[in-house]
Amino acid sequence: MSPVTPQQLAQARVVAADAVLRNEVDFRGYPHRHLAVAARPRLSTSGVTQLLEAVEYLTHYGWELVNVSSSTNSALFYAFLRRR
Repeated sequence: MSPVTPQQLAQARVVAADAVLRNEVDFRGYPHRHLAVAARPRLSTSGVTQLLEAVEYLTHYGWELVNVSSSTNSALFYAFLRRR
């Protein structure tokens, strides 16, 4: 996959957990205080597992978990984070 630029991230405000875990996201120019991370279940891992791995990774860079939610229609899991 291609890297997620600060401009793309600032516009969408949602990033895929797998992109975070592959270190494909540049957070340096992200201008907002809040961010959503989305994960979809995979064959090898639960979406929740991947989501929480991404959240854990981001806590090392000043983000804290605010809430977790799921969407039954799309089978997506979301984590909402706030920059400390």
